[in-house]
Order: sequence, then structure tokens, then C-alpha cells
Amino acid sequence: MKFTVAAVAAMLLVGSAPVAWSDDDDCETAVENVDDAVQIASHALQAEMADIGKRKPQTDKEKTALRNLFCISSGEFLGISRAYRSVMSDCTRGSKRRNSLASLDESIATLQKSVKDTCE
Repeated sequence: MKFTVAAVAAMLLVGSAPVAWSDDDDCETAVENVDDAVQIASHALQAEMADIGKRKPQTDKEKTALRNLFCISSGEFLGISRAYRSVMSDCTRGSKRRNSLASLDESIATLQKSVKDTCE
């Protein structure tokens, strides 16, 4: 499942240049597909974070492994969040676009800070 989310995110991010959707149906389909991928990634991230929270590392090696797990899981979710933002930017208009992008930008910035603080 993680591979699928990562693959979808990678495919969407590779084509991060503005996309000219041919019609509203294309946008609706794109938003639904990416929304599904975000839901899968969200559940995977929650499961990983719950697992991390249960572990009590004793050695430096175990601490590094947990940190790496956090970084990998967060990075995957950050990628799919950016892909979702890209699709929402292209496929929404007006106040829905402003509100969606503002919320996504805030979430992405918070996650980026967390990843930077922990993983660099």
C-alpha cells in the first residue's frame, strides 16, 4: 500500500508543471483519485506514528531507526500532500480554491518544519 501511495505521489509530482485539464470531469476525477490517495496515506501515517509512539528505543541504533521511520513516513505524506495541493490549485476556483490552498499550505508548512527539525 505504501508503494502505491509513493508511486502516485511521484507520478503527480513529476508532472508538477501546470496541467491543462480538458474539462470539469477530468478535474473531478483527478481530485477524487488524489483524495483517495491522501486518505490512504493519512491512514498509513497514523498507523506508523502510533507504532512509533509505542516503541521505547534503548540504543542509539533503535533511536536512529525510529527517527528514520518518522522521516520516511512523513516524507511520503508530504509528497502526496503537495500533489493534492497541485491538483486543487488547478481544479478549483474562487473561495473554495483560496480556502483549500490556504489550509493545504498551512498543513504542508507545519509538516515540512517537523520533517526539517527531525530529519536534517
